[in-house]
Amino acid sequence: MEVAHLEAALNGDVNKFPFCDIEREDLSEIFNKVSPSGNSLLHVASSSGHEQMTQLIARNFPYLVTKKNSEGNTALHLAVRAQKLNTVRALVELSKRIPNSSTSTDTLLTTKNDDGNTALHEALFAIHSSKKNVITLVDVACYLVLMDPKVSCHQNNAGKSPLCMAVESGNKVILEYILDFLPKLGNDFAQIVEGKSPVHAAIEHEKLDLLRIINEEKEELLLLRDEEGNTPLHLAAYKGYKKGVRYLLEIKSNWAFERNNKGFYPLHLACENGHVKVTKELFRKWPDPTELLCNKVQSILHVAAKSGKENVVRYLLKEKSCNDKLVNKMDKNGNTPFHLAALHGHSMVVVALMLDKRSKVEVVNYQGLTAYDILKSNVFAKVQDQQIDVNDRNLKADDGVKENSVEVYLKSSEKSKQFQMMMTYSMLYMYLEFFPCCRITRHHHISTKISSFNRKLPIPKQDVNNTINNLFVVAALIVGAAFAGVLQIPYDNGGNGTDDPDRGFFQERNQMSLSFFLFYNIATMILSVIAAFTLFLALSVDNNLATKLVSVAFLLLELALTFMGCAFLYILSKAVAALGLYKIDATFISLISYKLS
Repeated sequence: MEVAHLEAALNGDVNKFPFCDIEREDLSEIFNKVSPSGNSLLHVASSSGHEQMTQLIARNFPYLVTKKNSEGNTALHLAVRAQKLNTVRALVELSKRIPNSSTSTDTLLTTKNDDGNTALHEALFAIHSSKKNVITLVDVACYLVLMDPKVSCHQNNAGKSPLCMAVESGNKVILEYILDFLPKLGNDFAQIVEGKSPVHAAIEHEKLDLLRIINEEKEELLLLRDEEGNTPLHLAAYKGYKKGVRYLLEIKSNWAFERNNKGFYPLHLACENGHVKVTKELFRKWPDPTELLCNKVQSILHVAAKSGKENVVRYLLKEKSCNDKLVNKMDKNGNTPFHLAALHGHSMVVVALMLDKRSKVEVVNYQGLTAYDILKSNVFAKVQDQQIDVNDRNLKADDGVKENSVEVYLKSSEKSKQFQMMMTYSMLYMYLEFFPCCRITRHHHISTKISSFNRKLPIPKQDVNNTINNLFVVAALIVGAAFAGVLQIPYDNGGNGTDDPDRGFFQERNQMSLSFFLFYNIATMILSVIAAFTLFLALSVDNNLATKLVSVAFLLLELALTFMGCAFLYILSKAVAALGLYKIDATFISLISYKLS
């Protein structure tokens, strides 16, 4: 393309060559030339908004109307970007008069560039990014919709249609204009609307006013589902959009009982993403959650535990409708919510389920494994993999190979997940193996009546013996500390015969503290000795009686530790007194008394 021809097209000067002699047949070679970016003279004239020159070129060289530049844009795309309404109209009208079907209006308006955008897409992009001349762009968009309503449902490479983009930009004028013409297309919207549904876009951007407009103008659009089979209520529950959920339930309450491709109800998605408020809204429609199961036979508690949403798990456990059946419900593989929480390393969810007395933490799945068994095998497998990874990293370091940032990020996220798994494993180990007496106390001493001691507890003899050994060590340490405290009783020889009344007052208080110290210290020793003898006795009886004696010894040691803490308060007060912190200047006291009087 010659520079002089380009300048003439930019200025719209039809009196300059070659535009003044455009009807000559030998000039076609000039108009076939393009700029470095692939623009023809028609592209240049259209983007500059020169209506007369655009009509002149398109009338004599109609094939240029659909010609694309290096980015796949036609002259219409550039005219829309330039916000030239008259030029847009001229190109559309000229395409109608061209007899060749390849340059028809439908083809021109539906032609897409390399990004998959039609001219209407470009108009909506310009509206979203432009701060000036928005009214002109709206007029351009409405004109294009008027010429071909179907183009408003065509998606680009990003999966967005102009209808969806109108919702995302919040432009009510264009949205209502498009919806007014949609009834002419029939009711088969599933095949007409491409890409993301405008209803889904309204929910994603939480635009309740646009959602109301769609429902009032064309309610059939609410029936559209995405590629995963999600209804609008599914998406609102997934996002935690409470107002949207409430509005959609008012429109059609039966949506609460429709599944997506995975068999998830909207309530599943709300629990999976930790939206307690939305969960409460959906609970009002169906208060019995035990009947809502997905394709894997997982309840809402399964989903919440698997995703680690502690807030939802605690809410469900407090619900009246949450019974033993829901807490210990098995899925397709026999896993309970406790299994899934432990398997994915969600320590806080594991704690919440362990503290619930209805939860059976030692139940086995269909493979005969408890949650602790599964987690233990996974943790040791991770440790072996980590050792292999360390060796591989050492080899790479020897070879001078550096890890890229993606590998470092993946390994850091993997370490975080592994840390969570180790935390969960440690908690289960402490609960199930290191301190089984805590488990006995929680399930059979506190939460049941005294008569429940007659029940047989399926606790292995080895576990009971390990607990006895651990508690005996604790008892011995407490006895030793109490004995040492008696041998080193603080005694105050000072202050006898003094005339200082304040000194006598503090000495009297020290004698009182000493009495308390002796009482608490002796009580600590007696309780610890009794606990030790109880543990000795537990070693020589049968397993059931030994379990009960372990519980008694555990309570005795708890009391002993309490009394030891009280004795420590005496030592602390004595240390403070030794530093002279109790001594208050008499002049300061007199000054305060004078001020108060």
